[in-house]
Amino acid sequence: MNNQDNIQQEYIEWEDHFQTTKEKVHLTYNELKIPGLRLFGMLHPLTASAPLRLHIHSSAFEITFVTQGEMVFYTNGKDYTVPGGSAFISYPNEPHSTNQIPLTPKQIYWFQLDISDPENFLFLSPPIARKLIDDLYSIRKHMVNTDNKEITQIMKHIYDQCMGERNSLEIASYIIIFLQRLIYFSQNEVQHRSFDIDLAVSYINKHITEELNLTEIARQSMLSLPQFKQKFKSYTGTSPRNYINIKKIEYSKDLLRNGTSITNTAMQLSFNTSTYFATVFKKYTLLTPSEYVAKCRNKRNASPSSGDSSQ
Repeated sequence: MNNQDNIQQEYIEWEDHFQTTKEKVHLTYNELKIPGLRLFGMLHPLTASAPLRLHIHSSAFEITFVTQGEMVFYTNGKDYTVPGGSAFISYPNEPHSTNQIPLTPKQIYWFQLDISDPENFLFLSPPIARKLIDDLYSIRKHMVNTDNKEITQIMKHIYDQCMGERNSLEIASYIIIFLQRLIYFSQNEVQHRSFDIDLAVSYINKHITEELNLTEIARQSMLSLPQFKQKFKSYTGTSPRNYINIKKIEYSKDLLRNGTSITNTAMQLSFNTSTYFATVFKKYTLLTPSEYVAKCRNKRNASPSSGDSSQ
């Protein structure tokens, strides 16, 4: 059994509690009084925060919608990188996590739907509730691309109602609209990026080790710099510079894991100094490069495949 198999078995049953801060909101049934809605949440961290460990939601769907940035989820042996404008679905009792990847600056909304009692579900009649639950199961995928603007407006309206009047019927109605649109988009996938933004992403990925200039990337995309910045964020959910930093840090992890020194890693990725590289690395991983290397080394040493293999 490998490490990933061990990780898969060590999950917890997750339970959220009421919380409201500038960066995080958890509203439970006790606050919202909507049957079947176990939780509605918002997360908008300004700095990286701890990864989500492997967990389940008993008898509940959890649907996470990313409006800004991107988020990585792990379930059933596969990673899903969810960009802005996409939703991730975890099914009832399905273990999922962020696969030890910290939560970097982004904005997400999510909610949990308790399906244990279709007789009391979003104020719907039992037959309609069962039909909606069956339709959610029929999606049969974890990531769904949506029309970013339309779905974001729906989620923001739900959030505003949750934080304001808390009109239960209106909140439930908008959640039902969101679910119907999600089901629609699961059957009619939309393409998030236009040709010019695809050109930009391709250029960034191809030249990720270089010092990337936004004016040059805009030129490659055949857009003015202001147009490029606005359109890139609209289609990807994050700014060009943030996207570049994310990709550079992902690349740097591979270099560090394979024995490249911190200084050489910084140089290969065109950071001005190893100190600045360490600052950016910690912003996106919560670890310094040295701490990350030590963590990888400890993980290798703890692996059953390392060390004495005699019986």
